Amino acid sequence: MTVQPETTEMPATSESIVAEQMFGIVDVIILSALFALAVYWIFLRKKEKADPIKSFSIEPNTFAVSDSSFINKMKATGRNIVVFYGSQTGTAEEFAARLAKEASRYGMKAMVADPEEYDMEDLAKVPEIENSLAIFCVATYGEGDPTDNAQEFYQWLQTGDADLSGLNYAVFGLGNKTYEHYNSMGKYVDSRLEELGAVRVFELGLGDDDANIEEDFITWKERFWGAVCEHFHIESLGEDINLRQYQLVIHDDISPEKIFTGEIARLNSYKNQRPPFDLKNPYLSNILVNRELYKGDRSCMHIELDISSAKIRYDAGDHVAVYPTNNPELVEKIGKLLNVDLDTVFSLNNLDEDSTKKHPFPCPTTYRTALLHYVDITSIPRTHVLKEIAEYAEKEEDKNMLKMMATSSEEGKHMYLTWVVKNCRSIIHILEDLPSLKPPLDHVLELLPRLQARYYSISSSPKLY
Repeated sequence: MTVQPETTEMPATSESIVAEQMFGIVDVIILSALFALAVYWIFLRKKEKADPIKSFSIEPNTFAVSDSSFINKMKATGRNIVVFYGSQTGTAEEFAARLAKEASRYGMKAMVADPEEYDMEDLAKVPEIENSLAIFCVATYGEGDPTDNAQEFYQWLQTGDADLSGLNYAVFGLGNKTYEHYNSMGKYVDSRLEELGAVRVFELGLGDDDANIEEDFITWKERFWGAVCEHFHIESLGEDINLRQYQLVIHDDISPEKIFTGEIARLNSYKNQRPPFDLKNPYLSNILVNRELYKGDRSCMHIELDISSAKIRYDAGDHVAVYPTNNPELVEKIGKLLNVDLDTVFSLNNLDEDSTKKHPFPCPTTYRTALLHYVDITSIPRTHVLKEIAEYAEKEEDKNMLKMMATSSEEGKHMYLTWVVKNCRSIIHILEDLPSLKPPLDHVLELLPRLQARYYSISSSPKLY
C-alpha cells in the first residue's frame, strides 16, 4: 500500500485571479520602460559623438608669490630700494644692511637681498616701482673673482642681454689694492649695468681693505645719499630717527631644548649631526693635532681634524672653514662692564615684519652664547656702531667724541684712525676707556658684526689621510 500525504485543494478566489493578472501587466510596463531608456541612451551617445558639447567652469586665477622674485616682495611690502650684496667675509653684507637701514631717513623703504637667492631677471621690472633704486655692494674675491654668492649673478651679467632701461642703480665695490685685480668685480658690475641701459645715480665707490675701507665707505655713502636726494627730488627727514632694527624679548620660562647654544642654523644640529655638511651645517670635529710649525712674521700651524664620520670629500689645496669662538674671559668682562646677567635667555626680533631676516643671529639664546659664538667682539668697531652707542654716554665729552668719529669730516676721520684703528680698539676697550658709556647689551649685539668662519688651506691628500 502506498500512502501519499494528504493535500487539501483550495478553490481559487477572486483576489488570487486579480493578482495574477496584475503581475503580468507590471512586467510588461517595466520591460517597456527599460527598452525605451536603452533606445534613448543609445541615441544620446551617438549625438554626443557626432556633436560633442563641452562644459567649462570659470575659476579665479591665484598667483603664488615666488620666493625667488624680489620684485614681488618689493611690491607686496611697499619697498622702493633693493640692496644686493656679494660678500665672502660679511663686510659687503654689513654695508648693504647699513644702506638699507639709512633709507628710512629719506622717506624710502629698502630690502637687503642675496643675489644667490633671487631671480636677477627681475632687475628689468624694478622701474615699474616709482622712485625705485637698486644698489650693489660687491666684493672681489681671490684673483678678481666674484664671491661665492655672486657667481650666478656674474654669469648672468656676462651672458645675458636684458634691457635694463630705466633702472636706477649705484655700486660700491670692496677690494684690496695689494691684489692685482683690485675691485674688478665692482668695476665690472658698474660698467655692465650701464651697457645694459641702466641709469647710474651716483659714481662707483671703491673701498680698499688694505687702507681704511670704513672711511672709504662712509665718505662715498654721504655723497651717495646727497645724489639720491637730488635725483628723486627728496629731502632727509633728519638724524634723530630711531633706527633700532630689532626688539628685545626676554624669555623667563623656556625649555632648554628650544635654546640655541652656538648652532649656526639648525637647532641642536651639533647634538644630531646630519650630512651634507657645509657652511650653514658645519660638522663638529675633534682636533687630533695642533702644533706650531714655525714662528716668524706669520704663524704657521699644523692642525689635524677628525672627519672620519663626516663623509666629507676634499682635495689638497681646498679650503676648510672653521667657526671660531670668542675668549670666555672677554665675554665675562663685557658682562661686568655692562652689569648684565649673561645667562639671561633672550631673542632679538626684527621690527620689520616683512623682512626675511627675523633675527640677527639664531634666537632664542643667552647673552653668553651670543657673545661667545655669534658676534665679533674683538674686531675694530665701524663708525656707525660708535654713532649709535654714543647716545648712552653720560658724559657729554664722551658722547661728542664718539659722534665726531662717525662723521666724514677730516677731524672725525683723523680721530677714528688714531684713537680706534691704530690702537686696535675693540668694543671692550672702548667700554673700558669710557666708563660713562653704558649701552644696553641687546643694542650692542644688534650692532656688532657676525662672527665669520675662518678659511684655511688643506695641505693633506685624501689618498693618504
